[in-house]
Amino acid sequence: MSISSAMYTGLTGLRSNGEAMGVLGDNIANLSTTGFKYSQVQFEDLMAQMVSTGSGPGQEGRGSRISEITPIFSQGSLETSADDVDVAITGTGFLIVKEPSTDSLYYTRDGNFSLNKDGYLVNAHGYRVQGKQMVNGTPSGVDTDIVIQQNFSNPKVTDSMDMVLNLNSNSVTGEAYSSALTVYDSVGNGHTVNLTFTKEAAADTWSITGTLDGTTAITIYDRGTTNPPTDMHFTSGTMDAGGDYDLVLDDPVMPGGVTTHLLLTGTGGGSTTQYAASSVTNYASQNGYGPGYLERISINNEGVITGNYSNGQIIPLYQLTLARFNAPTKLHREGSNMYTETQDSGVALTGAPSTNGLGSITSNSLEQSNVDLGEQFVHMIIYQRAFQANSRVITTSDTLLEEVLSLKR
Repeated sequence: MSISSAMYTGLTGLRSNGEAMGVLGDNIANLSTTGFKYSQVQFEDLMAQMVSTGSGPGQEGRGSRISEITPIFSQGSLETSADDVDVAITGTGFLIVKEPSTDSLYYTRDGNFSLNKDGYLVNAHGYRVQGKQMVNGTPSGVDTDIVIQQNFSNPKVTDSMDMVLNLNSNSVTGEAYSSALTVYDSVGNGHTVNLTFTKEAAADTWSITGTLDGTTAITIYDRGTTNPPTDMHFTSGTMDAGGDYDLVLDDPVMPGGVTTHLLLTGTGGGSTTQYAASSVTNYASQNGYGPGYLERISINNEGVITGNYSNGQIIPLYQLTLARFNAPTKLHREGSNMYTETQDSGVALTGAPSTNGLGSITSNSLEQSNVDLGEQFVHMIIYQRAFQANSRVITTSDTLLEEVLSLKR
């Protein structure tokens, strides 16, 4: 009879609103969970049954049920982190992590990462973050585990030197001025190149000689030739001859040996002059450096992980890979802030941050939960009242049945 049916209809309302309260409780419980995305409950009515009416067949509903529980991937607020390897995504996309024992891929918005004892960039559960290795400043190859080696960065031999001087125009013939600069050999040892500029008898003319580490004479040529170095000549204080040389730095003092280009005019720091002022070195630079150890790493908005080394070198090492899905709401929640791909979600579309509709990376930050506590409390009140109303349907139906049973008296 319809009265007893009403009890079962009310029961469906109790069940669906009770389950909705469970979803709500999960949202509120994860209010402080990094990268958490809250879920929204959608209801639908159950198939109606046919009943007889005065105007013909009619339909009577059989209650409600939950039609879908949909994760909402709206942007969460960002909170500053003190860890250099913590990242947050601004926009669409997921970070990719791999379970090392099974090679299974997982997707997450939680960028709370760290380096383990082997140098791998991992999440809190030891899953390895995926990215592409940088080769000559460009990401290349397939996605791989990001591992930050603590090895020394390679040294670079000095093959170019720039120096800007002022040579005193009041110097007398034979007066000399010396300037030194540290250069590096192929294994990263530092050596001192000492250059001596001597005033010649010819007007406004200076010659150049040099020693390596104070003992070995340096052979000097005009650049690109085997000709003796052209003396530097000045007109009205401006150099108009010389100033572009090759210094031959040979074994055994310089392991590997090298020809180093020396430029004294037209450098990034200006040109050598001859004015009536004290001889002085105004600018000196060289392009070599010794080996360096890793001091820290940093991550930019394009997800490029850069190593900062003690020798002043900044070397790009990896670039984070992001993934997006055509139907992200159909991803399967695995817990621990991770999702896996499903047939309904579609395959992962991967790429570099800020490309192909993927979000950008914000370093030293973590994305917070997108749960709005006020909104959750409003839904809590609605579900609570709906639960109470459905329980009232059951108790009222029970009262009606009691009245029916009392008819026999």
